[in-house]
Parts: sequence; C-alpha cells; structure tokens
Amino acid sequence: MFRKFKQWFDHEPPVELAFPPQTMRVGEQTYQLRRMTNDDIDAALAMEKAIYHDTPWDRIAFISELRKTQRSLYLVLFDDDVMVAFIGCWFGKDEAHVTNIAVAPAYQGQGIGERLMQLMIDKAYDLGPSEITLEVRTDNTVAKHLYHKLGFQDGEIRHGYYVSTHADAMDMRKPLD
Repeated sequence: MFRKFKQWFDHEPPVELAFPPQTMRVGEQTYQLRRMTNDDIDAALAMEKAIYHDTPWDRIAFISELRKTQRSLYLVLFDDDVMVAFIGCWFGKDEAHVTNIAVAPAYQGQGIGERLMQLMIDKAYDLGPSEITLEVRTDNTVAKHLYHKLGFQDGEIRHGYYVSTHADAMDMRKPLD
C-alpha cells in the first residue's frame, strides 16, 4: 500500500522500459522487431495453439502483461506482415524472468528463439538483476537444450505446473554476474 502512495506523490512519472522498433537479422533473413501491442494478441494466441495444441495463456493474461510497461517487455518479430515469434520478460530488482517465448513452426530451427533469448539476457544485464529465470516443460528437450546452451542451469521440478495439461515444469536460472 505504501508503494502505491509513494508513486502518487513521486514527482517523476513511471518510466516505460525503452525498446524502439528495429530490424533483426537471423542468418540471411531480416525481420522487424517491436514491442507487442493488444493488436498482436490474436496472432500470439494462434501461434501458441499451433505450437502447444492448447493455449497456455489466454487473452486476459496477455492484456494484463502488456499493461506492465515499467517492469515487463513483450516483443514480436515479423517477417513482412506475418508474426513469426514473440517473447516476454519481467524485470525486477534482483531477478529477470522470461514469461513466454514462441516461434512459429515454419520458422523453428533457424536461430530465432536463441536470438530473442539472448536479447532478453542482454537487457537483463543492462537493467542489473543478478539472475534470469524461466520455466520449461520437462519434456521439451529442444528448449532445454537451447537454455543450457545459453548458460541456464536446471532447477526444481514443479509437478503439474501447466494447468491445462498438468505437465511438469522445470525451473531454470542463469546467473548474471
């Protein structure tokens, strides 16, 4: 409660995490990368459904996260007018947390997920948390391989973590020292 009152009386308004639109080159392909908006939610939900065959997040979850512009950053990657990937991350004082990442099936295996993850790791280094964390399905060997390659370490197993399928998740963390 005190924090909310303090924000009301602060002379400076809260600052949005800066992220100007930019191009991102992955291999020989150039993509457009920008902050996600509410207009991107339908495409993100469709992508999740194509990848996971169910939708771990719903529209309300995305809308809620996109409002938190001082502490979270959600990015979308486009090939012309087609969304090919997105990633979201929260940034706290001590920890950054990757909340969601998805790459459209036709674009998987091209290094896009690795580039987006590295971008969030770099942003976390810039903002100062001591670690970056995420959860991954225990049976997602491709994702776990990528996270290990990026320096993430295995952590605790969360049984029944994913509500719709009751699948287990593993906590993973990467120190940022």
